[in-house]
Amino acid sequence: MTKPTRERRQAPRISAKLAMQVSGQDDASVVTTESINLSASGIQFGSRLFLSPLTKVALTLLLPPFGRRLRRERMLQCQGVIVRCEERTGPRQTTRYEMACYFTDLAEGDRELIEQYVLWRTIRRIPTSNGEPEAARPRRSAAP
Repeated sequence: MTKPTRERRQAPRISAKLAMQVSGQDDASVVTTESINLSASGIQFGSRLFLSPLTKVALTLLLPPFGRRLRRERMLQCQGVIVRCEERTGPRQTTRYEMACYFTDLAEGDRELIEQYVLWRTIRRIPTSNGEPEAARPRRSAAP
């Protein structure tokens, strides 16, 4: 029987498909991709290029508008380090890598914005009193 593992993440994580760019130490290797999941401490994403663990990277994320906090999409820029890189084979035999990146230099205001986005997305998945997720309920239109 396997031992239960203890959750080591310090920040809640959500599935999120955000447009992003990753550039390695040499600016020649810029990867435009999409995130898989996100937390205030890091991000997971797919890439066709291999980046070895402990590689320092520059990240640019496009955070979409959400709630009342962010009315327009916002570009966040930060530094990170690759902490995991796993090889995945896609349906068309294209080799891709799934990478996890820890944020090492993220402005405090940007970290708070990510925390609020994660919380907002988490709350929207909580079922309402009738059992339906909040986003699935039909919205009433305002009377003319």
